[in-house]
Amino acid sequence: MKASKWNALVLGGTLGMLFSVAAATVVIDPFLHYHGPLAGLEYPLLDERYQNDGIARHFSYDALITGTSMTQNFKPSEFDALWGAEAVKIAFSGASYREVDENVRRALTYNDHVRYVVRSLDSSMLNVPAEYNAYDGYPEYLFDDNPFNDVRYLLNKEVVPKTLAVLNYTRAGNVTPSRDEYGSWSRYKVFGREMVLASCAELGDFKEEIRLSEADRKNIRENVQRNVLRTALDNPQVTFYLFFPPYSICYWDALVRTKQLGAQLDAEEMAVELLLQADNIRIFAFGDNLGLAEDLDNYTDALHYGEWVNSDILRWIKEGEYELRADDYEAYYSRIRKLYTEYDYSWLWE
Repeated sequence: MKASKWNALVLGGTLGMLFSVAAATVVIDPFLHYHGPLAGLEYPLLDERYQNDGIARHFSYDALITGTSMTQNFKPSEFDALWGAEAVKIAFSGASYREVDENVRRALTYNDHVRYVVRSLDSSMLNVPAEYNAYDGYPEYLFDDNPFNDVRYLLNKEVVPKTLAVLNYTRAGNVTPSRDEYGSWSRYKVFGREMVLASCAELGDFKEEIRLSEADRKNIRENVQRNVLRTALDNPQVTFYLFFPPYSICYWDALVRTKQLGAQLDAEEMAVELLLQADNIRIFAFGDNLGLAEDLDNYTDALHYGEWVNSDILRWIKEGEYELRADDYEAYYSRIRKLYTEYDYSWLWE
């Protein structure tokens, strides 16, 4: 066989193989980049940072539930029943305010029927630079409108196993997780005092109270304005339900022992003051629900709560309980400072 013919066969075979791989990715589309789940195929929805954008693009909804792991156990069906809406959930474990905001903005671009957004405001992500992104290797090629960089999806050796996984998942008799099941981890965890206390690291003897510096205040202000407030102001037709997650009593104990309680509450109060500038933002905080925080059976560690707490949060939001308003948020933070400064934490460690 002549070299030229051999080279042509090799080139043709290679191109044919690459085309087949790309075609399979387009048709099956494991990350839902081009379309929603196909009839007859079941999708193992396990890669939130790769699949959430596809859900936002192609699913039917008029309400969005998003945030960090503090929102993964929400049940959109419960939101639907309370609000008479159709919600989807796209949560991002460990996400910064910037990451969540960018995804909210894209979802609102894809879908102009959105009426409600429920979003967590994790306290640990308040005092960081506005451009901070907690996740490396973000698949930007899935999110932009540039069709040419889709080659990173179509001919990606790490995507091929994901494509095959859809086929194997279907063949094994599995079904695509429901909106309620997607991302939810509550049923896999153990809850209770032992788990919570084990998650609390031993803390040293801190002497000096931590205060917010001017640099800290600048971070908080820019982070909140750019990654939360701006999106609400740009979308006045959407009601944004924002909440500070209800952490356990161990969280408050840790803040007190590390002398960070005042600084953390100052940061939250700053954020609330800024966010209340938008008429379409409603903010909720549950720090004075001591019964919830003290019941360690609600938690799997100092921060993470079970799905029944997520259900309570939706109900409280709908009923307007624990809402912070312009005329009472300062009193709330004064009350919380006093409560957790004077609280007797000794029972935790007895």
